[in-house]
Parts: sequence; structure tokens; C-alpha cells
Amino acid sequence: MILSRLFPKSYPALDWVQIEISSHCNAACIYCPHTEYRRTWRHRHLPQEIFKRLIPAFANTTLIYLQGWGEPFLHPDFFDLLRIAKNAGCMVGTTTNATQLNKEQVSRLIEEGLDVIGFSLAGIDEKNDRIREGTCIMQTLDCIEMFHREKSKRGATNPKLHIAYMLFRSGLQDLEKIPSFLARTGVDQTVVSSLSLALNPNLEAESILAASEDEVQELKHRLCETKAQAGKLAVDLHFHTVSPQMEFIKCGENINRSVVVGSDGCVSPCVFTQIPARGENFYFFRGRKVAQPDLSFGNIEFDSLNNIWNQKAYRQFLRAHRRGQKPEICKTCLKGYIATDF
Repeated sequence: MILSRLFPKSYPALDWVQIEISSHCNAACIYCPHTEYRRTWRHRHLPQEIFKRLIPAFANTTLIYLQGWGEPFLHPDFFDLLRIAKNAGCMVGTTTNATQLNKEQVSRLIEEGLDVIGFSLAGIDEKNDRIREGTCIMQTLDCIEMFHREKSKRGATNPKLHIAYMLFRSGLQDLEKIPSFLARTGVDQTVVSSLSLALNPNLEAESILAASEDEVQELKHRLCETKAQAGKLAVDLHFHTVSPQMEFIKCGENINRSVVVGSDGCVSPCVFTQIPARGENFYFFRGRKVAQPDLSFGNIEFDSLNNIWNQKAYRQFLRAHRRGQKPEICKTCLKGYIATDF
């Protein structure tokens, strides 16, 4: 105890801190826990006074990402939280369904210095609206265009505009159309992912994009061709999809250089170990029903982030990952099977 006071642990140098400022959402995407667990969902906003307890950690953090399992712009203090993080010298980003943004807010986001804004999509046409119920692809595209116009008026380079595109197996027919669609949006970067949390058997079937060796080879060829076509159109496109041969690669969540803070203040290694729903929840992995893990190493309401990060249990968890010794709760997580850019 005396030694810890004389030689306190320093705050970790982190690539990012992802903060779920709100678990409220006005959409009902078919693949989201918010929809699957709607009867037991905990709707909450992270209080500003608890958010401020993270300020000492911001000095050693490159990016603060204001997003979790909810729609961040539903938080009534979003712009205050953005300003707090920017004043600490961090880059700040967020991801949105675009339903809450208008011209005034877009202008304000540019003026306040937001660095990155991502837009979630699951299709290039009205199929997106069926998968992401409560959202509208035309509204999203209009919002992206609004950012382009307002940035141009101000001569601003930020925020960078990203698309987070969810690719389902049933949506593979649109794969080759994605580059030209993205070229028309003019966004800075797009990451195409496949589903890594399957909450029912139907979704598990959608998350694995190839089921046989022939399909694996065809998929790899199509992804490579699509990326090559994107390059010709000056589209920055990346694929982060579940390895079709289900080979373990490594955790794709960068857990040794990042943390996730939930809307209740709990600190976890990734968003998949912190879903704000009561009771016992389940997901599916290789046809098996698996209990959804709930893992937190502390709460910033009651302790500092550096104390939480440096506690023995957290250190042991991260050390096991570095050594390739996956903890039990991680062995059935599809994030360990993500292949980046075939």
C-alpha cells in the first residue's frame, strides 16, 4: 500500500477509449442486441460527471470514440462530452444511424472539431432499411452530402467520413456494386464487416459468408476483385470478415491498447463483454448456444481508469491474450476469427 502511494501506476498509453455514452436507440436493427434483448434492455445515458472522471486518462489516449450499443446523438449532452474530450487534446469520433442530425448539428460538429464520424449501413438500397429498421439509407446519404457541403463552405478537412458496412451472406449479390456506390458517396474510408455476434441461428447463418472449400475460394476471389475495383475508383475499402475457414487468427479488438467504458461506467476489454441487458443472454457459435459473457474489471464512478487497468485480474487477462492463451469466455467469440483484407 505504501509502495503504491510512493510509486503510483501511470495511466496506460491507449490507442482508443470507446465510451458508450448512451444505450438508448431509436432503431431496431435485426442483428443488434438492442433489438434481440429489447424486453430486458437497460436504457441509460452516461452522466457527464462520470464521463469527466476519464479526463486524466485522455492525455495518454489517441482517440476517444463516443459510441456503444446505442445511438450517441440521443445523449442530451453529446456536444458537452465532445468538447470535454477535444479540450483534453484527443481526437474524437463517433458512429451514428444519421436519424438525429440536421444542418445545424452538422455545422456544429464541424465547428467543434469532431475528427471522425461513421455511418452504419447494411445495404446499398432499400434492403438496408429492412435490415436496419427505423433508419433510412436516403437519409444517411443526405446526411453525408450535408457534411460534404458544410465542410466545403468552411474549407474544413474534418470530420473524416466513414461507412461501417455490415455484409450478410444473403447480401453477397451486391458485393461487386459496393465500390461504385461508395465512390458516389465520397466518403474517406469504408470497412465492410460480417456479423461477429449471432444472437439467433438465422443470424449465425448470415455471419459465415462461405460454408465449403469451393465457396471459400470463390469468396476470396470476389473480395479481392471488389477491393481492386475500389482501388481503381479511389475508394478506400477494407474487409474485416469472419474467416470463411473458421481459423483462429487473433482478437480483432486491440484489447491490449484500448478499453471500453459502458453507459453504467463499467470498464471492459471489449463491447462484446458488456451488453446492457438484464438476465442471462445467449449467442450462437458453430451451432451451439453459448451464454453471453459479462466481464468488467471495475467502474470509473468508484475508481480511476489507471487503477482498474493496472489491477492484477485485468493484467492477467491481457497477458493471456498476448501469449495466445485465450480465456474461456473468448474461445467462442467470432472476433478471434476475423480476417482483414483477403
